[in-house]
Amino acid sequence: MGNILTISVTPLSPALGAEISGVDLRDDLDQRTIDEITHALNEHIVVVFRDQDLDEEQQLLFTSRFGEVGTRKRATGLHTDGRFMLVSNIVIDGEPLGSYGDGEMWFHSDGCYDEIPYKYSFLYGIELPSRGGNTRFVNLYRAYDALPQAYKDRLAGRKVLQLGGFRRREKGDPTIGLSDKPHAWHPLFTTHPATGKKSLFFSRMHTVVIEGLDPEESNTIIDELLGYSEKPEFIYEHIWRSGDLVIWDNRCTNHARTHFPEEERRLLRRCTIVGEAPRE
Repeated sequence: MGNILTISVTPLSPALGAEISGVDLRDDLDQRTIDEITHALNEHIVVVFRDQDLDEEQQLLFTSRFGEVGTRKRATGLHTDGRFMLVSNIVIDGEPLGSYGDGEMWFHSDGCYDEIPYKYSFLYGIELPSRGGNTRFVNLYRAYDALPQAYKDRLAGRKVLQLGGFRRREKGDPTIGLSDKPHAWHPLFTTHPATGKKSLFFSRMHTVVIEGLDPEESNTIIDELLGYSEKPEFIYEHIWRSGDLVIWDNRCTNHARTHFPEEERRLLRRCTIVGEAPRE
């Protein structure tokens, strides 16, 4: 029988995000506690656990309490267990330890270019630089709510092409062919299956085409939507500490990374939960 706890939830910003305290993630948590964490995720989109001490199997066991653990389809780096992704700039004998090494990273949603995107991401901070490398999260419910009604009417029911396989600060080019790039068409406006709320399913990094529009109009509207999807008042910026475990809901948030010193080591470990096909 698991340990029965009552968690403490403290909001981290007016936009989104909350810290959960009173939980040691190494424990055998009872289902009530898992349900309370899920409720906090539905309410705050991003939740943070500080001062955790997790090895791979402990992180994996906790992750698995929320659904089917995702497996990377395009694993890179020296770590070969597809249930994990190491986010790192560390190089060993000329080979990268993990993925997405140095530098800034544009806003995106994990796995949005797959037919079945990830539901949740679980990122654990192991080794961190002295400054930078922060993760910025944006509330896509609020981005949708801020859209003018004319946009909502004009774009209702339309799908967008989510395209992966390009660099961290480079939008993909659909005109060069899609056969060797991960891609999927998903609704631009989606309804969260748990909360019933509408959000944008859109990002600077991966959204490249709006269905049914000529290329010029599509590009113009995408540029205009960026202004709504990255408003500063919709953003929480997480400053990492070693031992942080951060969970976020990929269905209603994008995340980005700030620059950090390239000469300093950074290592985080990610697991995911399989989601469902987005629906309008």
